[in-house]
Amino acid sequence: MKSIIIARVSTEEQKEAGNSLPAQIARLKKYCQNKEFGIIKEVSFDESAYKEQRNDFDAILDFVIEQKEKVAVCFDKVDRLSRNIFDKRIAVLYEKAIQGQLELHFVSGQVINSQLSAVEKFNFSISLGLAKYYSDAISDNVKRAQEQMLRSGTYPSKPSYGYKRVPISKDKTEIVVDEFASRIVQKAYEWYATQGYSMDLLRKKLKEDY
Repeated sequence: MKSIIIARVSTEEQKEAGNSLPAQIARLKKYCQNKEFGIIKEVSFDESAYKEQRNDFDAILDFVIEQKEKVAVCFDKVDRLSRNIFDKRIAVLYEKAIQGQLELHFVSGQVINSQLSAVEKFNFSISLGLAKYYSDAISDNVKRAQEQMLRSGTYPSKPSYGYKRVPISKDKTEIVVDEFASRIVQKAYEWYATQGYSMDLLRKKLKEDY
């Protein structure tokens, strides 16, 4: 059987060496070699599997659907496929696998195909649920941390352009006006107010002058 191997990380996972794109690709290639799968496409990208917009994944999904022969679509783990159980893309791939048009293979051990038993279907749904729970739990932790920062008088994100953080003590920073960047913002408004610049022309002038 021919195979398509897909490796994915999200930005926050880039730091995890064991979950990096090269590490995933290496495991996927070894898996396909052991299964005697020929690899017709290898894809790796940095994209969240938790959000609805997944342009990179949509592109490879189109490629998978276009295949005339049955292929094995391979991931390292279920959470590399998705962290959102409500993602319509999962339903598309799952239905095609159940109908025998393709197979979903995970190095972690699961295979989704037309021979799937009730227990295996249940295990797959549990894996998807755990992947979503992991992302939801991280989101909750981030929100709690941001709320605590606000209570303590700390701005919980990156300052807007025109401002910058400066240290005021060993463990505290303060947001102040960035003299150079703030002047660029002022000039942008001044030029635009003349009605002589479109957004494209304004962008070009800012790039040329600064």
